[in-house]
Amino acid sequence: MLKFLLILSIFLAPALRAEQILFIGNSFTFVNKVPSLVESIAGSRGKSIVTAAVTKGGQGWAYHLKTPATDLALESKPWDWVVLQDYSLNATHAGNIDDFMKNGRMFYDRIASESPHANIILYETWAYSPRHPAIHGTAVTPPKFGSPAEMIAEIHRNYSALQAALQALDPKRKVLLAPVGTAFDQFIHEYPGINLYRADFKHPDLEGSYLAALVIYSTITGDSVQGAAGGRLGAEEVKDLQRVAMEVSKK
Repeated sequence: MLKFLLILSIFLAPALRAEQILFIGNSFTFVNKVPSLVESIAGSRGKSIVTAAVTKGGQGWAYHLKTPATDLALESKPWDWVVLQDYSLNATHAGNIDDFMKNGRMFYDRIASESPHANIILYETWAYSPRHPAIHGTAVTPPKFGSPAEMIAEIHRNYSALQAALQALDPKRKVLLAPVGTAFDQFIHEYPGINLYRADFKHPDLEGSYLAALVIYSTITGDSVQGAAGGRLGAEEVKDLQRVAMEVSKK
């Protein structure tokens, strides 16, 4: 009888509802499959997340606002979260900060119209490596950055300003900042011997993408990432990445 009741209770228990998350971005999202890494982290923490992505290399929010694929994706299901990642220079003096703010507001309005129950994550990008031409002064065209610190300071300041402006529009719709770039900056300072970049000194290596996924997961769920799956990365390296992600996400 006890065995029968146990089986019955398992059968009748509500299925774990998967959070539905749409990513909109470029290669900083699709390199190393950041959405899939978020799913894996969630699964290893006993949570269920299902992701989809609309991405285009080298493009930002202006492109996605004009392409039909964006509207089709937003309307395809009732998303819980939409993760927005702009082109990495757009929130700096090397891009166009006014357009960054304007396009962020336009995306907010588009999401409110086409996926009205979705909350929003702003995926803060990172500073390039000091070996990148835009940082160390050999870029073909200006403007340049004096250091990675200058670049991440601009990125963080303007993503934070956009988050505050969008959150003020409707307190019922969460607009959160996933401080991925801030986590990059802290990790590089604490562990200079571990590389987060590919050979172009801009795109993330697997360690960088995993760090991004940890921060995004923690921002969305509020859950700890300690003990989360680390895939092919070394155990000690994973612990260090998880610790930094947790410290930055709590600030």
